[in-house]
Amino acid sequence: MREPRRQFLRGAGAVISSAICGMSLCAQARQRHMPTPPPAADPTQNQHDISSGKVSQRAVMQQHEKEFREALAGLTEQVSRLNLEMQQAHPSDIFSVKIYKQTSEIEHLAKQLKTLAKG
Repeated sequence: MREPRRQFLRGAGAVISSAICGMSLCAQARQRHMPTPPPAADPTQNQHDISSGKVSQRAVMQQHEKEFREALAGLTEQVSRLNLEMQQAHPSDIFSVKIYKQTSEIEHLAKQLKTLAKG
């Protein structure tokens, strides 16, 4: 009597496990689908974009140059102020909080210049 039960449980287990594997494979197959292609480009639209792209690119470059020059002017101003304060300060006042904050501002401006130079 135990042998038919075992055969039944083995058969049922095999059917259930194959059903579960089949479901997971179907789910994976549904997830793997080809993306839809983009819409076709209009050739007349591209001609207008090329000419306006150069103009806008030039404006962006001029804006970057203006920002770079302003940041550079701010940096030189901060450095000159710090230099004056260091010359007038007593040696025991060198590491004051005010000087620490000024050096932090200078560092921030230098990082800003670095990112502007990259872009």
